[in-house]
Parts: sequence; structure tokens; C-alpha cells
Amino acid sequence: MTSTFSLARLMDHLSWRDDVVLKEQVTLVWRNMPVALIASILTALVQVWFMWPHVAHRACIAWFAANSLSVAIVYSIKKISTERFDLRKQAWAQIICMSLLGLSWGGSIAVSAANGTALAMAYSLLVVGGVNSGALGICGALLPAALAYLLAMSGALLLGVLLFADPSFTPFVILMALYLVISLVQAANTQEAAERSIVLKLQNVDLVDKLRYESEQARKAQEAAETANKDKSKFLAAASHDLRQPLHAMGLFIDALGSSALNVEQKKVLTHLHAASNATSEMLNTLLDYSRLEAGVVQSKPKSFLLQRMLSNLKNEFSPQAAEKRLSYRSRKTELAALADPTLVELVLRNLISNALRYTSQGGVLVACRKRGEKIVIRVWDTGLGIAPEDQHIIFKEFYQLANPERDRQNGLGLGLAIVRRLCDAMKVQIHLRSVLGKGSMFELMLPLYQGFIKSEAAPASIDNWAGLRVMVIDDEAAVRHAMQSLLASWGCIHTCFESAQDALDDLTRSADHDLPQVVISDYRLRGGLTGAHAIAQVREAMHLRSMTSRLPAIIITGDTAPERIREAQATDALLLHKPVSAQALSAALAQIHPAVRIEC
Repeated sequence: MTSTFSLARLMDHLSWRDDVVLKEQVTLVWRNMPVALIASILTALVQVWFMWPHVAHRACIAWFAANSLSVAIVYSIKKISTERFDLRKQAWAQIICMSLLGLSWGGSIAVSAANGTALAMAYSLLVVGGVNSGALGICGALLPAALAYLLAMSGALLLGVLLFADPSFTPFVILMALYLVISLVQAANTQEAAERSIVLKLQNVDLVDKLRYESEQARKAQEAAETANKDKSKFLAAASHDLRQPLHAMGLFIDALGSSALNVEQKKVLTHLHAASNATSEMLNTLLDYSRLEAGVVQSKPKSFLLQRMLSNLKNEFSPQAAEKRLSYRSRKTELAALADPTLVELVLRNLISNALRYTSQGGVLVACRKRGEKIVIRVWDTGLGIAPEDQHIIFKEFYQLANPERDRQNGLGLGLAIVRRLCDAMKVQIHLRSVLGKGSMFELMLPLYQGFIKSEAAPASIDNWAGLRVMVIDDEAAVRHAMQSLLASWGCIHTCFESAQDALDDLTRSADHDLPQVVISDYRLRGGLTGAHAIAQVREAMHLRSMTSRLPAIIITGDTAPERIREAQATDALLLHKPVSAQALSAALAQIHPAVRIEC
């Protein structure tokens, strides 16, 4: 737009091309109209006051009546048009209204010229000049209405001066012509400013709507992502549970078979079978760890502990794997103690060491720690592939693996380092990476240093100590019951296995006191919607009714990794184990919940 007035611009505005802008213009004019009408009546009284001493009284009264009538007509048109007319008719109604007001105020000067003195006409011009400024402010948003007012006002004024005024008033005519031109330019500029303001407002509204829409879309996308994430967790939990059942039974059968007399070839086959079972269990345990981290049930429980025993256990676990790949595995001895969650720290180191061995084909792995101020720095070095600088910021993401585009399952699932990151976040400790492509990597775990005294740790439980232990097993899977029977029998335990809690309760009513179980082991998900927690509670209640302890030591074994299931199981005071459970893990659990039984037996 330009700031000059032209007929083309006038015709452009009279064409009402943009209804959206026109609606805002009409709304603005109607909004200002009531104030304008009130101001017109009050200003007309002032005008009569000026004119009264210098103009015939009848003429003053006649003009005031005409002005009041025009105000009343304009008010009626406004009310009718806003209720009944469409947008374009309302715009034309505003043109008519402003024309009436213009004729009324232009007529005041004509009355002064015909019936009064030069002073009266000067007063009239002064008042009308002020009224014109106010009128252009009121209808300036709609250029055709402003033009209608100016033309009607100036037409009535010029007609009155030419017909009734003395020739000495000719300069007034010239001044009024100039005033009209200036007013037309002012009206065009006012219209332009109003239109720009309206367009800017509409753009802002569109922008807000767009932002609101994008925000809503982002919210929906976030909800969809969260739903997909929950579905993924549920899928992992369901798949993990269904696979854990047979793997759990297979592992127990393998452990039981290892206790029997086998020839050299059978032991070799059993060794390979055990390795395959352990590899599958490792992948499922990785899925479980990840699912538990997503469920938010992993909570850090810091305590003081010596690092050397953990490092020794890790060396005993991973040295054979390193030897199979003809790699060296070294672990430097230390007397340092840390203040952290030992279970989570061990899980972090296990993932780091496993990852180092997986991507190292020559050389070896070194695990060492040192003191740095009030921190302990545990480093896991390897001489493997190394990580390029551009990849170092994404290796902690889920399911991301370097140098494994074929997704070879022998290289894991790509969750190890993602689990490491989440575990470090849970413990609120730092982990750093230094790596050179083709030369190897070094992961650095920083833990709080503990400088107090630490008791010596008890030796792990021995499987040979469970002879004579009375164990009750509740599991609705026949394969798992048979596997538990074989394993417990190889340990010398006195065992009873039941398909349901009701079968176990029926057996309790028939058993003598000296045959009652000392430990109960139950699966978590049983038939009929019953859980292991419910089954254990019923068995404990039955034991309590026979004047036995109501806190019978219990273990819940579950293959369900759904977050809500994990939370429900952890809410009980029974020890929670996740399938597949090895013989060593089950023995350690028995020692944890019932250590006194080893002395009794």
C-alpha cells in the first residue's frame, strides 16, 4: 500500500474483496458508533450555544432537531442492521449512517451562513472541524464510510455558503476545499493503518491457532510415543515371560543332570548345552534389566562395600570367556571401598566388560580402579574396535550397535550401554568414554569413596548344605515342577510340588508337624488369576493356624517383566527371583531367606 489517495484505491475498498478484513472493519465502526452518537448530541448543544446569540433562534432549533433526528435514525439503522443484515449490507448501512451525520454537521455551517454573522460561521467552522476529526477516528477503519461522511459534510457546507453567504466568505470556500483534500488523504491513511492493524491481528490469531494446533499435534505425538513405548515394554515383558518358562525348566534340568554320573562325551555335550542356555539367559536378562529400568522400579540403595570381592567375582566369571577368544583378562587388586549400590555397580561393570569382550578380537581387557579425591574411578579398558568420535554420543541409545548391521544376535541386543546409562542415572554417578578408532576404548565409572571400616563379607552359600531342607513348590507348569523336583532331589532336599495353592493347602491339612515345609517357592502367575503372593499368604495363614510361624520364608519366581507385575511382586516380603533361575542363584536365595536351616541340617 502507498500513502496517497487515488480513485483506484477507493474502488478497491468499495469492492469488499476480503470479507475477513471487512468483518473486522465493520465491527470496529459499530463498536465506536454509540460513543459517536452521544458525542454528536452533546456537541450539537455546544454548537447551538455558540450559534444562539448570532443566528435566528428558529434556525438554531430547527438544526438541532434535524441533528437529533439523524442521530435517532443512525441508532435505529445500527440496531436493525446488526440483527438482520449480512456483512456487506452492514457496510452499506454504515455508509448511509455516516452520510446522515455528515449532512447534519455540514448543514450547521449552512444555517450559520444563511441566518447569522461571520462570527457565527467562524464558530461553526471551528466546531465542525473538531467533529470531523472525531468522525474520521470513529469510521476511519472503513474508508468508504469516512468518504461518505466527508463528501456529505463538505457538500452541505459548500452548498450553504455558495447559496446564502456573503461574497466575502469566498476564502472560506477555498479553505474548505483544501480541508476536504487533506481530510481525504487523512482518511486514506487512517484506513491503511487500520487495515494493517487488522491484518496483523488476524495474522497473530492465525499464528496462535497454528501454534495451538502444532502444540496439540506435538502432545498427540508425545502421547503416541508414550503409548508405543508402553506397548514395547509390554511386548518385551510378554515375550520374556513366555520364553523364560521353558528356559527356566531347561536350566534346572541341566543343573540336575550335572549332578549325575556322566561319561566324558556326555559331559562335553552338557557343557555345550549349558553354554547355549547361558547365552539365551543372558539376552533375556538384558531384556529384563531394560524393562525394569523403564518400569522405574530400580532404585539405588547405597551402602559401603569393598570393591575387590566384586572385581574377583567378575574376573572368575569373564576370564573363561576371554580365554575362549584367546584374550587376556586382567584385574588389578585394590583395597578401596565405595559408597554405592553394589548390585547396580556390578551390573554396570558386567555390561561394560561383556561389551568390551564382544568387540575385542585381539589383546585383552583390563579392569582397574584408583582414588581421585573423594571419588573412586573404575576403568574398563579394551583393545577392541574403538569408536569414532561422531558415534560416541549415540552408543548409549537403545538397540544401537556398531559394526553389526546384520543384527547378529551373537553380538547381543544393543541394550548393554543403554542399561549402563540408565543405571548410572539411577545411582546419580557419572560415566565417561574415551576411545580411539581401531585402537580400543576406555569406560570410566566414578563412584563416591568410602573411608570407614567395613565388616568382612560372609562366604557364599554352598549347594551341598541343603540336604534335609523341607521345600514346598507351587507352580502350574508341569515342566518346571519336574525340573524343580530333579534339582531339589539332587541337593538332598525333602520336597513337595503342587500345581495350585489349593493342592498345597490340602496337603498341609494331612501333614504332621515334623513334615511341614521350612521354605515355600511359588511361581508368580498361577491359574485362575491367583498370584504367588496370594498363594504364599494362604500357606502362611494355614501354618499360623497350626501354631507355626506365620512368616514362613518364601521365594517368588517370575518370568513376568511387566512393570506393574514387578511392582506388585516387590510389594511382598518374599524374595523375588526372575526366570531363568540357576542352581547357584536359587541356593544363594535359600541362604538369604533361611540361613539357619544350614545349621539344622
